[in-house]
Amino acid sequence: MKERSVVARLADVPPEQRTVLHSAIAADPGAAERGFVWLLEHFDQPSAVVPHFAQLAPALDALIGPRSRQLDLFGEALVAAVRDTYRGEWSDDHDGAWREGWRFVVGWLRQAKSLQQDEIPSWTATVLAHDQRRDDVAVLRLATDLPYPARAGQRAVIEHPLVPDAWRPCWISAPPTDDNRLELHVQAMPSDDATGALVHGTRVGDRVRLHRAEGEFVIEKHGRAILIVAEDVHVAPVKALLDELAARQDERVVHLFWGVSARDDLYDLESLRAHAAQCAHATVHPVVARGPSHPYLGGSLPQVVVDFAEWTSHDVYLCGTPLGVGVMRNMLMQRSVPAGRIHPVTLERLATTPSLR
Repeated sequence: MKERSVVARLADVPPEQRTVLHSAIAADPGAAERGFVWLLEHFDQPSAVVPHFAQLAPALDALIGPRSRQLDLFGEALVAAVRDTYRGEWSDDHDGAWREGWRFVVGWLRQAKSLQQDEIPSWTATVLAHDQRRDDVAVLRLATDLPYPARAGQRAVIEHPLVPDAWRPCWISAPPTDDNRLELHVQAMPSDDATGALVHGTRVGDRVRLHRAEGEFVIEKHGRAILIVAEDVHVAPVKALLDELAARQDERVVHLFWGVSARDDLYDLESLRAHAAQCAHATVHPVVARGPSHPYLGGSLPQVVVDFAEWTSHDVYLCGTPLGVGVMRNMLMQRSVPAGRIHPVTLERLATTPSLR
């Protein structure tokens, strides 16, 4: 099919010349080809095209923002790709028709945006893998249709189709790659159908939606030695932050304490250690609160941390439940760690809004 040749030409544009739409095509050429075919088949049906575009418009608008010139640049690239593909059949009339067609598409996108004025931007993603690590924890690997803006230390807000309009935050353990893949860790909470569906009811091939990534869990580029304390599934963003430290060749000493209830809850230990091994001086200390702990540390996570060493010369990062983070912070301050060096992060539910509940 010649549509495939057009898509291949658009996907091969060098990264420095790509728009957001180029990047989406490069990440999933097959989906782009199906999209082009659908658009050509429905080009004479604006009443069908505009509602379809409305599903993409908020996310696309969030990606492009004030850079509306990207649509014009992509339109030029599209005309060039079609011209190169149909070179022997091309004429000035074809050139004008395709340019006019792209102007219609941009107009329909703007109409779609106006239909979704009050919508929070959402990205549609396909589940590539669902790995249930514990009865209450699953690791999801997703591919988004459009590039998903996120960075190390942030959380995604996700909706499962089984529980529509119930949006839940979960940690991003691996930020999006160039091919729009990302990894999330989700914990099923008691009596919560939404997180339960994500952990127990998700299958490969399912389509989920994501709101914009949020949060400011950031390890400063310059500073003292680092202490990180993470509770249970809240260790997930630390993996991405360790990768970031390794990538920038940070030489600081890092102590990471990961606290869980029981030894069998250490669902991601080998992967966590592998991420830490990429850093210059990072050590993982598993802490088991109840039952047998050997060969790991045993006891209450805050008590183990404050008894392990003196932390007044460290920058401290705490990640967990509001209660756990609060207790840990207070105990460190009682041991003379300055409050200004303690950076607490929690995975809190979003406030209720007309679009989120």
